[in-house]
Amino acid sequence: MTNATKTLSIVFVGTLLLALGVSWRGSDTSSEAFQGQLLPVDTSVVQAVRIERANEPSVRLEQGDGGWSVVPSDTSVAFPANEEAVRRLLSSLPGLQVDAVVTRQSSKHPRYGVDSTGTAITMLGSGDETLGRLIVGRTRIRRPQSGNQGRSRMRQMRRRRGTPITYVRSLNRTDVYSIEQSLQSITSRSVEDWRDKVIWNVDRADIQRVDFTFPGDSSFTMRRPSNSDTSSAVGPSTWVAGGDTLASRKVSFALRTLSTLEANSFASGVAPNEVGPARHTIRLHLSDGTQRTLQLRPAPSGDAYRATAEGYNYVARLQRDTWDSRVLRQRTAYLDSN
Repeated sequence: MTNATKTLSIVFVGTLLLALGVSWRGSDTSSEAFQGQLLPVDTSVVQAVRIERANEPSVRLEQGDGGWSVVPSDTSVAFPANEEAVRRLLSSLPGLQVDAVVTRQSSKHPRYGVDSTGTAITMLGSGDETLGRLIVGRTRIRRPQSGNQGRSRMRQMRRRRGTPITYVRSLNRTDVYSIEQSLQSITSRSVEDWRDKVIWNVDRADIQRVDFTFPGDSSFTMRRPSNSDTSSAVGPSTWVAGGDTLASRKVSFALRTLSTLEANSFASGVAPNEVGPARHTIRLHLSDGTQRTLQLRPAPSGDAYRATAEGYNYVARLQRDTWDSRVLRQRTAYLDSN
């Protein structure tokens, strides 16, 4: 190699290294995001979360003295929010880690759904100060390469399902990142999905008696037997009605539904005093002497019951086929022979 060739080689290598150094320094913002969190927000100061979806009503979650509430975009009425769902949101979003930098070109934002078609999630502090904002775009499934036939059955199932890859963009950044996670449990929730659906929650062991008031002459009471019920095999799972011992499995289905009472959805725009007389009334008697009363009437759609409860401010919808098969049975249907 001549001296001239050596000199040209040194110059080329030096120029290449200089260009790489400039390129790396010029992307400090992207490097910091890649190495850290996408939404570094102190959740202890978050007072509200706004979720805005393209062509869909926005959702606002607010923290108050009584906990979190959800507020529709078209009204000032606030509903109690599902605290566990809000907790998952606040614990998952600030901890999102970048998997890869997909693009740094704003012209490619529509390809990944991180433009105006994406879902904007904004965390707000006091006075609605913006603490952080994330644009959530499309999610695809990355299928692993075939091979490794000796892997376990669980790993094979995971391979078939694949890994969800979601594209995101932070506030005031053109860079688009991918994360190995689906955020659809947050971005696809409607106001109703964010609402707290628990009507009441009591310990099943505290239920001592259940009164069923049905149409006609079909009303009855089932209860735990007392010491005077010598005809029954008294035990922790034994229930009786009209002198008959009931099938423990059938009673268990009913108590499971009645102890943790949750709405499937809600009858919007209808107040409890506007739904008319009840067709079915169920009253729980608890060991501390208190009661829980539920009233049901068929919904106009025919596939649900409209439910109201004492001390509950909303009209819930309960799936009719579930209640007909598990709870709203005649007394004879709870017997062992049925």
